[in-house]
Amino acid sequence: MIHSLLRGLTRHPLYTAINLVGLSLGIAVFLTMALIVRYETGYDADLPETGSLYRLDQIWTLPGRAPDEIPGASFVAAPFLHQDFPAIADVLRLVTQSQPVHVGARVEQEDTSFADPAFFSFFRLRALDGDPRSALAEPADIAIPASIALKYFGTIHAVGRTMRIAQDARPLVVALVYADPPPNATYHFGIVARIPSEAAGWEAVTHWGSTWGPLFVRIPDARALPSIRAGLRHYMARHPGANTPQTIRDDMGDGGLTPVPFREMHFRNAEIGAGTISRTLITILGLVGLAALFTAGINHINLATACASLRAREVAVRKVLGATRASLVWRFMAEAMVLTAVAAFCGLALCEMAIHLIGTLGGWQLTLDPVFCGIMLGAIVLVVGIGAGFYPAMVLSAYAPAPVLAASHMPAGGRIGARLRALLVTLQFGFAIGLAICTLVMTDQAYFVRMMARGITTSGLIVVTSAADDSLVDRQGALRHALGTVPGVTGVERSDIYPHFVTDGDAFSLDTTPQNHASLNWGFATPGYADLYGLKLLAGRWFDPQRGEDLRGTHRLLPSIRSVVLSRAAVDRLGIGSPQAAIGRLVREEDAAPTLRVIGVVDDLRLNGPHERIRPLLFYGLRPDDQARTAVAMHVRFSGVSSPDMIARLQAAWIATAPDVPFAAETVSDILAQDSRSDREHGLLFGMGAGISVGIAALGLYGLSLFTVSRRRHEIGIRKVLGARTGNVLALLVEHFLRPVLLANLIAWPVAWALMRTWLNGFDQRIALTPWPFIEATLSAILIGYATVIAQTLQVARQPPARALRDR
Repeated sequence: MIHSLLRGLTRHPLYTAINLVGLSLGIAVFLTMALIVRYETGYDADLPETGSLYRLDQIWTLPGRAPDEIPGASFVAAPFLHQDFPAIADVLRLVTQSQPVHVGARVEQEDTSFADPAFFSFFRLRALDGDPRSALAEPADIAIPASIALKYFGTIHAVGRTMRIAQDARPLVVALVYADPPPNATYHFGIVARIPSEAAGWEAVTHWGSTWGPLFVRIPDARALPSIRAGLRHYMARHPGANTPQTIRDDMGDGGLTPVPFREMHFRNAEIGAGTISRTLITILGLVGLAALFTAGINHINLATACASLRAREVAVRKVLGATRASLVWRFMAEAMVLTAVAAFCGLALCEMAIHLIGTLGGWQLTLDPVFCGIMLGAIVLVVGIGAGFYPAMVLSAYAPAPVLAASHMPAGGRIGARLRALLVTLQFGFAIGLAICTLVMTDQAYFVRMMARGITTSGLIVVTSAADDSLVDRQGALRHALGTVPGVTGVERSDIYPHFVTDGDAFSLDTTPQNHASLNWGFATPGYADLYGLKLLAGRWFDPQRGEDLRGTHRLLPSIRSVVLSRAAVDRLGIGSPQAAIGRLVREEDAAPTLRVIGVVDDLRLNGPHERIRPLLFYGLRPDDQARTAVAMHVRFSGVSSPDMIARLQAAWIATAPDVPFAAETVSDILAQDSRSDREHGLLFGMGAGISVGIAALGLYGLSLFTVSRRRHEIGIRKVLGARTGNVLALLVEHFLRPVLLANLIAWPVAWALMRTWLNGFDQRIALTPWPFIEATLSAILIGYATVIAQTLQVARQPPARALRDR
């Protein structure tokens, strides 16, 4: 039986090879995309008992603006939630930061989470050493992941060991070692410590609008969720904290909270601009996999039905010898299943070779799970084998023996078969063209993000973020001097406003309209900051070190008038007509006296990603070596040295000055490149999928062209005898093959437009969806289709009519 099946497959090796290659590629793409979809939809699935867990997000609803959702909430609400909503069983505050960790003489930067003692009742992480129920019972208790335990202590049995975090002089005792979360976890908590007692004075605890981390609640009874959701809608004014109801209304509008289910956080973050992997993108990737598999299955149906005539005599002879139609159907179905099984094995091998590259492109840590892959491949063999083999089997088994054996040529399936094959080719190229359009749009958007105006000069600039460590307040001047003397450095400035880092907003208003508050992000900058970053001054001037009111240390709220510089977005937010009109205006912070005078307006700085709106900025002047209150990042301009060499030089100078604080620095170009990297890599991934889909479709079209031109040799010979030229015949055949490719655009264009419109709507800064990607993809498909069939078509068109009629 097996020998007979293999003989049936190898009797026509070219068609079998085309089928095998197409199915292998289709299965490889489908399996890879299935692994990606499983990875993304499996976020946080390993954490048990998270069905009752919710994150409270802040919602700002200012007039004339779309609601703004922040993935987290001020901790002002924490003491009142259970009191106001008895269905809320517990509340958890969480602050995750990167902190220097001291173990003996070793100092390194590590992710650290400060949480309430109930942390392990919310997140039931698997304990490897210690008891989660008492892990944070004492203020000095900490819990560490296995990776940290192995890194610093060489064993996971580290309970009782000690370490220090940041400048906390007390030793913290390891009370629990837990298993590291999988890569597809929203939160990697790192070292978990208790929120310190001084947290009562944190701005995030007293002020709405100041968000240091997520606020989680546990709601065991889901039936209470609608009433809780309704009660949280206007919650800020109910418990204003250090704000007033008026400042909340002016700054955050009808502000409230909304509960987000823990398992939905991953995709919700992308929807609100806090993540890059959206549900739409994963849906499209899943469709890419299905399209590739469907395209490969169509190839099998097309070639099997087209080549049915090649096996007509075999069917007739088998029927004469007593074979029933049912036995023939099972035979041809078995051939399809065997072919699909071989293709599945090849597809699995291709997938294994590709997942590392694909994972690198998308930031996924993909692995071939034997159980998952076994189930998927088994389903593929059954579904594709049966789905792609059933119709050809029914066609082949339907031939009557007598007409077939008496005929001088084999049946070709008639017009219905030809139209069905044309329809399937149309669907194939429709999927392929749609993917190509999506690829072009994503590539254009990534290029736009990479090249869009940022309002700053990005090359030759390094941000030393470790300079903002609180332990370095009294060493700011020494560090600035040490970094400034490094060979190749042309300037060092200080500021806490830089790409991907802007402080929280506060409420500001004009002195003439104190009731109209606007939320502005504020920060400090030294006099040389504007030149260092190449800021464009629209009106007024920048800070002058010779003017005392420009530079007053890091104390913002002082009784005397102080100078500030606004960005263009801040001018608009305050309701000032133009940058020129802003000069000299007095501004107050919240309900304080109007002590801020606007001396300049700079063009907008796009420091955040393309998904987020441009933030309105207010700059305070900062003395270059100010040591009055806080430490901020240092910004180093350099020239004549490569970025890696300069970072190495800066690190050497840093270690000589501040060896107790881990050095952390990154070029501004690298920071901003993150904004387009994911979209560029996803575009490349789509391009690979589109290329494979087009290749599969082209393989099918090639096989179909081989069959069609062989069936029409007699017709072509007669046409040439009647006077048709080679060009006429060539045009006739090419038009026949390319018609389905052209009709495929009726499928591809509207679907691709809808998908890309939805995807682009997730960007604040985006390209226009023009016809050009659609036209380019269509022309490319036509050229590929033409190149696929032209060789066979030209050969038969040039053939002398006598040979065609003789070979009948």
